[in-house]
Amino acid sequence: MMTTFDFTTIPNLETDRLILRRIISSDTQDWLDILSDDTVTRYLVDIEQMDLAEITDIIEWTDTIINNKTGIRWAISLKPDDTLIGTCGFHVYNPTHQRAEIGYELSSNHWRKGIMREAVVAVLDFLFNTLEVNRVEADVTVGNEGSSGLLKNLGFTHEGTWRDRVYARGQFYSLWQFGLLKSEYEG
Repeated sequence: MMTTFDFTTIPNLETDRLILRRIISSDTQDWLDILSDDTVTRYLVDIEQMDLAEITDIIEWTDTIINNKTGIRWAISLKPDDTLIGTCGFHVYNPTHQRAEIGYELSSNHWRKGIMREAVVAVLDFLFNTLEVNRVEADVTVGNEGSSGLLKNLGFTHEGTWRDRVYARGQFYSLWQFGLLKSEYEG
């Protein structure tokens, strides 16, 4: 089944506490602050020292994946404030094979409050119900128990380990591969 979603209007996703909205240029400093926190980037191995130019490039990437119809990355904000406290979204969307990969990060000031779970559920609902994907994937750097615990709690299955999958910061990193099927999510 093919979706009718055309990526021309990016919806806000709303939960009890959150609004997930399109990332805009005024989010640059807030996102830089988050990605400059070593506790946040410890397992985001492809993120090294960031500056405003690099964050601007990442924001441009969020527009590129929308324009290419391969993903959406939303800013996470707590109601009623509009300040970016993290991001969550999907990329590598493939409508033919009905799958996408999710990714996320959150300011360490907001960890352990259920915020990322709430945001990921909103994105999963969008993926399974609006884009009608059958499979959602997530790669997690080996050792990131917080992220893997969140995914397992949401019904994802640890499907294996990509050994030495990413080269960054002068070394190789292995990634845990997680997957969630629509039938599992609905069940």
